[in-house]
Amino acid sequence: MTDLLELPERSAKPRQRGITHVLDRGLAVPEIDGLMEVAGSSVDLVKLGWGTALATGNLHPKLERYRVHGVPVMFGGTLTELAIGQ
Repeated sequence: MTDLLELPERSAKPRQRGITHVLDRGLAVPEIDGLMEVAGSSVDLVKLGWGTALATGNLHPKLERYRVHGVPVMFGGTLTELAIGQ
């Protein structure tokens, strides 16, 4: 399929340009492994969206899986706004 289109060469991680930011909307740990299997070479950063870091019971295992795959994790706006407000 890649020979059908002329696409620019993707740089290796860590990238300075073309950063791919992925939103984790509450993935289970096995789903994280699946995402990394399919698209891990393209994922540069993951944001835990909508306060899911507070609502999930598997935060530490999730963070560990992203760490194993070398993908930094950040909190979304909801938690940031809550922290600033407090």
